[in-house]
Amino acid sequence: MNEVGILTHSFVDAYNGNINRIYGGGLERYLHEICGIIAALGRKPVIHQLSYCGDFEKEIGPVRVHGYHCSQEDSIEVFNRMTVEAKGPLIYSSFIWEAVEYQSGSLGICHGINWDYHAASAEHKAAVGRNIQHALGYLKKIVSVDSHFLTFCRAVCQYPDPDQIMLLPNAVDTVWFTPGAKWRGLEEHEDQIRIVFPRRISLERGIIPMMLVADRLLRNYPQVHFEFAGEVVESNLITKAFRQWMDSSPYQERITHRSYTFQEMNEAYQKADIAVIPTIFSEGTSYSCLEAMSCGLPVVAGNVGGLNDLIIDGYNGFCVSPTEEELYQSIAALVENSELRHYVGANARAVARAFDIRIWREKWKEILGSYLGLEV
Repeated sequence: MNEVGILTHSFVDAYNGNINRIYGGGLERYLHEICGIIAALGRKPVIHQLSYCGDFEKEIGPVRVHGYHCSQEDSIEVFNRMTVEAKGPLIYSSFIWEAVEYQSGSLGICHGINWDYHAASAEHKAAVGRNIQHALGYLKKIVSVDSHFLTFCRAVCQYPDPDQIMLLPNAVDTVWFTPGAKWRGLEEHEDQIRIVFPRRISLERGIIPMMLVADRLLRNYPQVHFEFAGEVVESNLITKAFRQWMDSSPYQERITHRSYTFQEMNEAYQKADIAVIPTIFSEGTSYSCLEAMSCGLPVVAGNVGGLNDLIIDGYNGFCVSPTEEELYQSIAALVENSELRHYVGANARAVARAFDIRIWREKWKEILGSYLGLEV
């Protein structure tokens, strides 16, 4: 079977050395879907990824995974080695903003920009522009999951074909991610307000303002319960700070943390009343946001990246500056007003239907069919 190589920084959990499972992030979920489409087209998906636990080779369903040992200092060098060793047509599924040595005529995917931190240096941002211009010189097409990368390229880069960058937002399975018993008024604990943070425990995903907001909400509203539903990297200082915060909180009986598998994630939303996506920087059209919307939850989100493509402020969610005060005020308004929760949540469910995964899969079949020279 002809191979299609996918080059990325993460698929199986090579952060924590657990390479028998797919890491529970948005990028990994996206690649899992892409691999399924490639396999359905009769090609062999082969993922080449960075690894922080040594070289490895694994079979995960129809996908063969090659891990390349690296450190933070040599990740680009290792990424370039993947290009040399990978076979068949290549798809670059991360690092579009780095100085990567591409195989000419390949396909790229931008999963959201990660240089949109307001305090990052002007020199760094200028270098990103040069690196993306370099990518446009080699990649046949780049699929962007949000409008912000497309706008950035139009403003900063030069490319003759306006269709070289294709906007295709992320998607959600609206049949699997459906409202739970609480949404239908069948939940036993009507007096509880459950707030879910369905993100990785990381700096860019807003865990610091989220902990500060959680402290205030738990203190001021005894009916509030928090669930942090996301993966961790065990060696990370942010993980250690988060666990210390949980263990020392006077409200720890109303705080839980759990890492869900892809198949289980709908449970986290179906138990909740409110979802919070307080991203500070580096965000595409968030899977977490789409899934929460599809489950009929009102979402409070940072006005960052692709979240602005998904939320109409005050209609199907709240898009605010990702600061402690702005987040707190929006969440508190939802805690205090059940009618507002139901109104915004119902609109969120309706909007999510426009991002149904069946639409997305058909579009990706067309993209891959054209790239691989197949009739679909």
